[in-house]
Amino acid sequence: MIRLNPNIPWKTRGNASIKIILSAEKNLEELAEIIWSESVDYVEKISKATKYNRKPGLAIIKRDEYEECKNFLYNFYQKAVKDIVPLDYATRISKKCHILTKGDRGIIGSIAAIGYLPIEGFTYELITYRHDASSFRIVDVNSVIKFEERNFPKTFNNFDYIKKRLLITPQGKDPILYGVRGNNLSVMLEALKEIRSSNNVELAMIYKSNQGTDAHISNDSKEYYYRTVKKKIKVKDVRILEGGDVLLSSDKGEIFIFYKETGELNLASKFLINGDEIEIIATVRPSDKYGKIFEAERMRVLSLNYHEYTNPKCPKCNRSATSLGVKKGYKCKKCGYEFNAEKVTIEIPRFLVKDEYQSRYHRHLTKPVYLELQTQEDLDLVELGNILNTLTS
Repeated sequence: MIRLNPNIPWKTRGNASIKIILSAEKNLEELAEIIWSESVDYVEKISKATKYNRKPGLAIIKRDEYEECKNFLYNFYQKAVKDIVPLDYATRISKKCHILTKGDRGIIGSIAAIGYLPIEGFTYELITYRHDASSFRIVDVNSVIKFEERNFPKTFNNFDYIKKRLLITPQGKDPILYGVRGNNLSVMLEALKEIRSSNNVELAMIYKSNQGTDAHISNDSKEYYYRTVKKKIKVKDVRILEGGDVLLSSDKGEIFIFYKETGELNLASKFLINGDEIEIIATVRPSDKYGKIFEAERMRVLSLNYHEYTNPKCPKCNRSATSLGVKKGYKCKKCGYEFNAEKVTIEIPRFLVKDEYQSRYHRHLTKPVYLELQTQEDLDLVELGNILNTLTS
């Protein structure tokens, strides 16, 4: 299960696609027709895709043709998770690689899912399903909290400790009961055992995913709109706007915004001053007022300015002095005495440390600062399937 570029203005809420590898005796056209027919039935009866102007899609390819296009399709995935992919480009790729497609804009995510390879590490999501998609979900909050406490830091983004609410239960009337994110297969199985619900778990699946991997951060230095970029900057000015958002300008004139909703990240930004150096991860967006603006997602403090410089005191009456101009000395505001002197260096207290500060609310792709990515399976997949069947039977 892959998440695509979270910055696309016309994305669906989940912005995800699924890759399934299977063996089948039917030819590609027959298989695609069966899958698409089931998909259309689902979107009409359950997800109401057309009602919400969603445009699902399907892409299917034979193994040997996939192997020939493997590297090319991986590059397509990289573009889909970091950039904007026009529909006509996806159509050209499908023809080049002999991919059979059905549907509309959703074929972009479908082809990207085919191209996905967990080269830079991956995570898991356990998703459980219920039989009655229209019934209320009742998941025991305390069991989720206990599960999180026992297994931290091998789980992530499952409970909001600020607002005291579950993050594992969707809101719509669909078959999903809950989804638990983590980086360890054994821990995912523990979730199935430990999390309690009044709904019966009819089926459970564990997906390998790019969630929590920072896959959306562009490696390209070009700062196109709707990309997520990483850059080092020197702070020039910080302004706290009405409502709590923070506007930061760099010494190169770039404008960064730290929204109030980012919580701790927003709070940390308020303590930045002129001369501080930070590395920032931010989304590039168009702005009517500034032309281009960077929406902050995370920052690392590289160096802090511990000093500020002020005019010296009058040597005669010890009162404040004003500058007469560059290299022209100073004049006492009270007695009028003119004199030459150096600026006075004052050490100032700082309420930041050289560390990483992250938005309180993560996107699906955002890597929590504490999370270690998985690089290989920690359980045999056949054994895993047998355990899942046993736990849900």
